[in-house]
Amino acid sequence: MQRSVVSVCVLLVLGVASVPSWGAEIQDHPAVTRYPGSIPTSRKDDGQGAYTLVVGVDPAAKTDETALQTLVVEGIVTRLAYENPREKSAYEIFTNYREGLAAGGFEILFACETSACGPSYASSRWGRVTGLRYTSPDQRYVAARSERNGKIVYVAALVAKLRHQVEVVEVAEMERGLVTAKALGDGLLLEGRAVLDGLYFDTDKATLTAQSTPALAVIARFLQDRPNLKVYIVGHTDSTGGFDHNMQLSKNRAAAVVDALARDHGVDRRRLAAHGVGPLSPSRSNKGDEGRAGNRRVEMVEQ
Repeated sequence: MQRSVVSVCVLLVLGVASVPSWGAEIQDHPAVTRYPGSIPTSRKDDGQGAYTLVVGVDPAAKTDETALQTLVVEGIVTRLAYENPREKSAYEIFTNYREGLAAGGFEILFACETSACGPSYASSRWGRVTGLRYTSPDQRYVAARSERNGKIVYVAALVAKLRHQVEVVEVAEMERGLVTAKALGDGLLLEGRAVLDGLYFDTDKATLTAQSTPALAVIARFLQDRPNLKVYIVGHTDSTGGFDHNMQLSKNRAAAVVDALARDHGVDRRRLAAHGVGPLSPSRSNKGDEGRAGNRRVEMVEQ
């Protein structure tokens, strides 16, 4: 289905510089025009998912959860990264994005600059909470929302000294019913394992989001219809980050699925065993964003 979005005209202060050929194939999102002269370095079309916007900062807070006040929105997520024009300051680039969003009819939900975004020693928490990659002590950030013709679009832009990111969420109903008992049964029969699609976790955490409820219900019904079946629930990660961290994260995510099936859906916990293999069993190459996304998964394996 074709999606309608709101175009934002970022205030342009220079003519558009030519883009080197290696970045020419990376297209901007139609909701936001890049700052002139910026060089696109990556675009990730994550599809349907939950996205965390920062809508407030408490500089005195000590933990990630209390320091950054957030709004979680669901929709089609697109993440873009750019190298800044060398002759332009982060302040100028950020100001153009913020003013351009406002001029394009967006409501500015939150904006901060440098120390107002929190203490410099804790700037890495932005990455842990939001998934933004290029955080830095002197960063600038704006979150905005637009609603036009019944379409809601959120934009987050984070500008650091050398590069910046623009991330867009188009609010849309998620396609449901894709996890079926037949798919689970076929996977176990043909390959001895079944990927549990439809499970979603908070970024870099083992917390299942509300989006996972339909998939958990299907998995539970599948197990309840086969009372003699015992399974391993196995978490997998991509290769990004530390090995020990990924091993623990994959195990914790598997355990979260087991807990949800037992606690919320009545599956006998004795039939379930949680394990994590981190990045040790990829389903595809970790060299690209699409491959890494496919490697972040949870599987069911017959005992």
